[in-house]
Amino acid sequence: MQTGRNLNLLLPKGTIQSETLETFQRAGFEMNGYKSTDRSYRATFQNDSEFQIKISRPQEIPVYVGMDDFYDLGITGQDWLEETDADVEEILPLDYGYVSIVLAVREEREDINTFMDLVNLADRNIRISTEYLNIAEKYILEKTENRIAPAILTPWKRLNTLGTYQSPITLMLSFGATEGKPPEEADAIIDNCSSARTLKANHLKIIEVLRESESTLIANPKSLKDPWKREKIDELKQTLEKGLRRRRSQALPGHI
Repeated sequence: MQTGRNLNLLLPKGTIQSETLETFQRAGFEMNGYKSTDRSYRATFQNDSEFQIKISRPQEIPVYVGMDDFYDLGITGQDWLEETDADVEEILPLDYGYVSIVLAVREEREDINTFMDLVNLADRNIRISTEYLNIAEKYILEKTENRIAPAILTPWKRLNTLGTYQSPITLMLSFGATEGKPPEEADAIIDNCSSARTLKANHLKIIEVLRESESTLIANPKSLKDPWKREKIDELKQTLEKGLRRRRSQALPGHI
């Protein structure tokens, strides 16, 4: 029944787009405008016009869902939930889009096999290229027991220099192709990795794993307090859960 109301949903564009589409199709939602070949940034469910769907980068989705009166829910990675520290509620991990956040250096550096090796063997400021400035900063503070606060370098400004304090580590914001930065632009990278193929192709090796992540459904806390929106979100969650159970059962050995 039409209510005249809408639920605003953000879906990810890029690496997890095809798996997101497959997840909704398996749950019984037929979609228009969400194939990777589509040029539009808007999509629709054929069988539910009460959803207003827009397509965005996973990095931005937690921020937009966490803002008042923007979007009610979205799908992103748990890594970007932590990185953005957005005010959202995680509703349902989706069992795809698995990545590890890793620290990697050049393969020829046989003397560097841990983060502390990287710090102790450095003869100058260490440059780490990453899209995950907050996760990387937190990691460095934890590993050094708050003795080293990294400087953060973006194209616009330099942060965390703490006055006259000169940090031995600089985090450099990457806009992608992070694996290609060493050795010229960076000594190491902190990046997401679903397999080691891209790292190996760029002669990098993993020396530490910072986090594990998967795709997840998130919601705006304010939307969850609205009875109509809460019921609609719960219905979507339950339908997606059925699709996930169906996929897991089909993956069991001997399933016909």
